[in-house]
Amino acid sequence: MPVNSEAVDWSAVKRVLSRIGEMSGDFLEGNILIGGGAAWFYRSLLETTNDPDFRVPAFSDEEDRIWLSKDIDFIGTKREEIAGCLGVSCEGDPPAAVIDGIWIDSPNEGLFITRDRALPTALRTALPSGVEFLVASPILLHREKTELISRKSRPQDRLHLKTLLQASRLVLCQLMEIDAFTKGSCRELFRLLKEAQEISPVILINPVLRRRMIAAMARMRTEPLCRSCVHLLEKQILPLMASAPSGLE
Repeated sequence: MPVNSEAVDWSAVKRVLSRIGEMSGDFLEGNILIGGGAAWFYRSLLETTNDPDFRVPAFSDEEDRIWLSKDIDFIGTKREEIAGCLGVSCEGDPPAAVIDGIWIDSPNEGLFITRDRALPTALRTALPSGVEFLVASPILLHREKTELISRKSRPQDRLHLKTLLQASRLVLCQLMEIDAFTKGSCRELFRLLKEAQEISPVILINPVLRRRMIAAMARMRTEPLCRSCVHLLEKQILPLMASAPSGLE
């Protein structure tokens, strides 16, 4: 099958993830979805959640045309080893693995993102097919896109950045407003809050997010599992929000 010369959308990403799950039982455990495929994941999350506060940014038809990627990127396995791990052929220059006519690639290391940075806060999710995969946190991806834009901005990068900003705030709210807290969900929330505070604090500077944080904390204070999250929010996150320059969002 010839390599796809058209854009890759979320349907294509899901199809390829399912195929990888069939080909290798452990590839998706050791590799994390990044790049345009991850941006598509978070755009889909915003669309399906339909949160009244955090929605997909309004894109024009022209912006939608430049949004799309032509490959699917992972971090975890070196580019030259992916084809062998999956038992598929390579095409292109430099050679990259191909599945169903779509390049499967890896930058090996990004400008900011690395496998070691991505793994602790990666979100685990499952496709309707049952295949589970890891996707880099929207916060880490936001920082990577910010770094990329500061050096060499492509048209789609600013669109992805807007989407990742909204998705970061949505994911934080989802974890704070979860129906039943667990050790796992509290640990995930704590790590993502720390990640935002340390590498992309602009994500936290939003009055709607602050309002929802304060409302969520009323219930979190009654749950012992949330003690560390509440302490972090009260002592560091909310003061950071309050000290931000007026109008910065």
